[in-house]
Amino acid sequence: MNPTMLLQFFESRKNRAKPLVLATVYETEGSTYSKAGAYMLIDENGVFRGVLSGGCLEGDLAIRAQQVLESGTAQTATYDLGADDDELWGMGVGCDGLMRVLLQPLLPAEDYAPFTRIAEILRGHTAAEITIPVEGGSPGELVIQVEPPPQILVLGAGLDAEPVVRIAAELGWRCTVVDHRQAYIDNGDFSAAEATCCAPADELADRLQLSRFNMAIVMSHHLASDRSYLTQLAETDIAYVGLLGPRKRRDRLLSEIGTASAKLEERLYGPAGLDIGGRGPAPIALSIIAQMQEQLTSD
Repeated sequence: MNPTMLLQFFESRKNRAKPLVLATVYETEGSTYSKAGAYMLIDENGVFRGVLSGGCLEGDLAIRAQQVLESGTAQTATYDLGADDDELWGMGVGCDGLMRVLLQPLLPAEDYAPFTRIAEILRGHTAAEITIPVEGGSPGELVIQVEPPPQILVLGAGLDAEPVVRIAAELGWRCTVVDHRQAYIDNGDFSAAEATCCAPADELADRLQLSRFNMAIVMSHHLASDRSYLTQLAETDIAYVGLLGPRKRRDRLLSEIGTASAKLEERLYGPAGLDIGGRGPAPIALSIIAQMQEQLTSD
């Protein structure tokens, strides 16, 4: 799910006072595409954002969503994708599990509850649990953990930073790009970034609240700046600190920041990126984002 696209979809319908349906997985058995707590939005025309399956269930969910909007009443749906999935859905999805989904109307008169609260969390910086009451039905109430999209700090606005921001944005991650050279920021394509900031490297911690970032990639190609960035990042709890460049350069920088290097020992990834092959900005960016995704999944 791309949280940014989901929020844009929600806001576009809310601004026109159009009803929506929130479809949430509340129980699964066996192997399923989504697990309990996954959700998607469906509008009155059957258009949706987010997926709960590989595409085999969304059509049926769209039909059920119309029924929910017509009746104004929530309903549940059970999908058994076991041995008979070919006969049921005609798509041969190959899953061997069961999924139960709650479909709830989101109405302007009710301020789109409960998704309004979900949207607040997605726009913020802290995960939270919310409880969704289900009147007169099963499961009675549904508790889901809502995670805001990851926030990525890109330290350096060179040409190779552009695909990092673009790929991250495709995943719905929020990127902030920082560089001490205004021309780099002005001339680069960072339209997909949430924010850009031009500031001396040694003012990073003063200009930004570093505690809100999940990951950082140091890629200014400027030794003094990278040294300053690493020194400040060492004082944070950011779980992933990537450093572009060869091992020899990494070792030099770590030796130059002295005792601060010990604080980075378990979370510094340098050279940054998984070894997936390819050369040039785009493959390197892909390898960095893949490594970030791997780190997020392992948490």
